[in-house]
Parts: sequence; C-alpha cells; structure tokens
Amino acid sequence: NSAFLLLNAVEVEPRRLRKAPMALVIFVGMILLVATGYLHISTAAVLASILLVLGGAIKMDEAYQSIEWQSVFLIAGMLPMGIAMEKTGTAQFLADGIISLVGGMGPKAIMIGLFILTTIITEFMSNAAAAVLVAPIAISAALSLGVDPRAFVMGVGIAASNSFLFPIGHQASVLVYGPGNYRFFDYTKVGLPLTLLIWTLMIIFLPIFWPL
Repeated sequence: NSAFLLLNAVEVEPRRLRKAPMALVIFVGMILLVATGYLHISTAAVLASILLVLGGAIKMDEAYQSIEWQSVFLIAGMLPMGIAMEKTGTAQFLADGIISLVGGMGPKAIMIGLFILTTIITEFMSNAAAAVLVAPIAISAALSLGVDPRAFVMGVGIAASNSFLFPIGHQASVLVYGPGNYRFFDYTKVGLPLTLLIWTLMIIFLPIFWPL
C-alpha cells in the first residue's frame, strides 16, 4: 500500500503447532497438581514453565521477555514490609492504640477501628495473615466489652479481603499493574469508593445479624 512507509521489517514467526499437544498436557497437569493439593500453585507454575522451555514450546528469550519485571520488583519490595509488620508486632501495637483511642465510644466504634486497621495492613501482607493477626485482638476486645465477638470477627474477615486501595494489596492487582500501564494511585481512585461502600454496608448489617 503506497499510503504506508515501511521502516523496519517485522518477522512473523510461524506458530509451533506441533508443540500444542505437549503444551496442553503440561497445562492440564499443572492444574491437576494444584487442584489435588500436591503442589502449591507457584511451584506448579514454575515447573510447567520450565517444562515448556525444555520441550521447545517457547524459547528461553521469549520466556524471559514475557516476565513483567516491574511487578516482580514490586512484590519483592513489599514482601519484607509485610513480614516486618508481622514479626515486630506492629499490628498488635496499632490495634491496642485504636482500642485505647476509641474504646470510650462504644463497641461499634471499636469494630470500625479494627476494620480500618485490617484494611490497611492487608495491603502489605496476605489476606490470611492480616485476619490471623487481628482476629484474636478483635475477639479479646469484644469479650471485654461483653458483646458478641462474631460481629467483630466477621468485620475483620471482610476487611482482610478488602484489598482494593493499592496495587500491592492483591496478586491480581500486581499482575495487571505493569501490562496495563497503571499508576500507583489509579487503584485508589477506584478502590476507595468501593472500600467506603463495604465499610458502610458492614456498619449497617453486622449489628443486625449480631447485635452489639
């Protein structure tokens, strides 16, 4: 077409259709290993990737180029922070501070404070770790107030999964961070209204199911 000027020739490599059955077998095998609990998903995925390279389904250069290094370094930088918060007792310290600050305002205020705390720390560690750290504190606070601890624990559980504010909050957010060319606070623009909505629903409905 005379309307276009070709600056560089682009080689289009033909698809390796002969390797498709092998790739399918490896993919299904990876899923089965994870589904049966024999291997963790990260171990199974790395093993499958190695087999694909060794089998010639993809080249080593292609495998290297497909890695989103921005996400890798983001995860590597945030993992030590989460571990440090867990090992140094930061969550316990913050929870004690919140309880002492809003303790005189009643059970609902303490529940909201613990919910906010869990929402923050779950951005820096796994959802399960955040719940495990804060749940005992929530139970202790509820029992000391003489209220049903299930409302507090449910609030902590919801908050631990409420990781929408930053890309570091969940693995899925990290995976699309680089390829989507998102900025760090793009997640906050969408995640903050969602977080506030969840907070509001929790404040309304938890006391209905488990009166405080």
